[in-house]
Amino acid sequence: MAAGGARLANFLADHARHVVALAVALLSAVGWVWLAAAVAGGHMSGALGPGMAPLAPAFEHLARLFPALVGDGPHGPLMPALAAWGWQDVALVFLMWVAMVLAMMLPTAAATFRAYASLGGGVVAGVTAGYASVWIAFSALGTAAQTALTYFGALSPHMAPAGTALSASILIAAGVYQFTPLKLACLIRCRNPYPAELGVLSARLAFRVGIEEGIACLGCCWAMMVVMFAAGLMNLVAMALLGSLMGFEKLAKGMKTTYALGVVLALAGVLLATGLVFR
Repeated sequence: MAAGGARLANFLADHARHVVALAVALLSAVGWVWLAAAVAGGHMSGALGPGMAPLAPAFEHLARLFPALVGDGPHGPLMPALAAWGWQDVALVFLMWVAMVLAMMLPTAAATFRAYASLGGGVVAGVTAGYASVWIAFSALGTAAQTALTYFGALSPHMAPAGTALSASILIAAGVYQFTPLKLACLIRCRNPYPAELGVLSARLAFRVGIEEGIACLGCCWAMMVVMFAAGLMNLVAMALLGSLMGFEKLAKGMKTTYALGVVLALAGVLLATGLVFR
């Protein structure tokens, strides 16, 4: 048993970067599967935002293949009710936000986790746990914001904006944020994690470093995540697009990509506010 454990430990040490990449891929897949299952069981994929209507037949077919996704209610077992929410509905919304974080944000931090892989499995686990704690806290805030916006009628029951004012404001704010010093500082930290300077890390210190990495990632990406309120919170097309853009932005060099995204987001918000597009 001891020899087998040692061989496993050596294998993980030799292939740490690949193991980390595989773990990120699996956790991201869990998030996407949960979100797809929720949409399939909700019978309203066509109303979830731009780009989702063409996918409606695929989700209907998925629901027929897996009847358990549909359940007994009109909105499916993984989606909140279409009327007044109870604590179970709020819990489902929180799980939806966690799934969004797994699907959208975890892949963008894969390079960061791989950078810490050489410091050992315990360090990677601590860093990942600290990073995840930051985004779980963000998920709780997102749940609270969504609950409030739904209660006051700014979001429709199927989690799409009820009007253009909210969407336009979010797009403009997200675009402006791309040009701020805070965005720049957080993006630089995301592009340059610090494993080489840290040396040996205890589990506790690794967790703290993970929190720092998570805060940097949050500062870099929160505005793009909030754009989901404008695009539709269960709009999987928008999730895939925004997740890809955030990942590309972290891998790119310089600020051209960041500024270009800012211009596009702000311009889209202005055009939406003036009624020139998206009507």
